[in-house]
Amino acid sequence: MKNKKIHIGHSVILKLSVVIAILAVCVILLVYIFSNLLLPEQADIHTKQFVHLVLMFLVALMFFIGFIFIHHILNPVKKLIVAVNEIRKGNLDYKISFKGKDEFGHLAEAFNAMSAELKKMIQARDQLLLDVSHELRTPITRSKLALEMMDDSKGKTSVIEDLKEMELMITDILETARLKNGQISLNAKVVSIKELFLKTLSSFENQKSRIIVNPVSENLIIKADEGKLIIALRNIIENALKFSSPEGREIEISVFDHPDKINLQVEDFGQGIPEDKIPFVFEPFYRVDDSRSKKSGGYGLGLHLCKRIMEAHRAEITIKNKNDKSGIIVCLSFAK
Repeated sequence: MKNKKIHIGHSVILKLSVVIAILAVCVILLVYIFSNLLLPEQADIHTKQFVHLVLMFLVALMFFIGFIFIHHILNPVKKLIVAVNEIRKGNLDYKISFKGKDEFGHLAEAFNAMSAELKKMIQARDQLLLDVSHELRTPITRSKLALEMMDDSKGKTSVIEDLKEMELMITDILETARLKNGQISLNAKVVSIKELFLKTLSSFENQKSRIIVNPVSENLIIKADEGKLIIALRNIIENALKFSSPEGREIEISVFDHPDKINLQVEDFGQGIPEDKIPFVFEPFYRVDDSRSKKSGGYGLGLHLCKRIMEAHRAEITIKNKNDKSGIIVCLSFAK
């Protein structure tokens, strides 16, 4: 989202300046009337015009000085607005540089202290999530091994699938936390998009008939971490297959080669997403429909992880509803 130019404060400045100007005009009018009474009746027209010009200049000067003075006073407020917008975007390292012993100075100190505490709380939450995920991975792995060595039973397959799903969720949590904390550096190399699709789709052997891949040129390449992109594409394709429709309709994967970028696009044929919820779909654990997500096994982590992976690549991921409201389009955009 692009930063909007800050206009807040201008209307206040204008109003206060107008008030000062009105007061100045009143004062000048009194002086004008008084000066006319004091001026001798025989004073020539040039003298009176000179007095009028001086008075007009004083009005303009007072208006200008008032505007500059008020603008200077409200400058800390504008800095605070910038800081609030930065915090809203997730930049918790942003600090207000304004210093002073007045109320604005105390407000800046309090704001900086608040953002520092907020950052500590979020880091503590992320670390707790990371630690819990590590601890859960070991017993899940042991349970999977124990189940696989058991004789076939009625619920064995279902339990194994549930454990695999939990394992994928934990993997997503760990990958998200590592990318967020900068603990993993990308192993960027030249990647063939066609090979990338083939490796990703190998995880969907049972649903291959539902995945339509439009022709991709052998020579189409990007520079990226192949492993991380496979994780991102896997999550996007899983979501598309889950929500494409109850009838199990196909999803479509396409590549568009533009002069300045390459777009990888995954299109489904589901119910779409309400427009007011699209801005939140990349937040961790956010689910557009709780009942539907639980039923289909979604945990609300996949798209957040995809966004982190794309940000690490300095690339972009976008989601939009199709014009006919018959599904959504997820687009991964890489600059050339």
